[in-house]
Amino acid sequence: MTPTAFETLLTNAGSIVTGSISWMGSFLGTITETGNEILLLFVLLPIVGLGIGLVKRMIRV
Repeated sequence: MTPTAFETLLTNAGSIVTGSISWMGSFLGTITETGNEILLLFVLLPIVGLGIGLVKRMIRV
């Protein structure tokens, strides 16, 4: 049985998702290692700011 184009597309999409999840795991592992507190600060600050901004907008509406 030969794979159809849709099956090939799903296989390729699955490979991309799997690769990006493993990349994200190594990225987060590097950030949360001991000794990288400055890097953690520069990653968390924008996320916290985004959360505060979203809450402010939700309160105003």
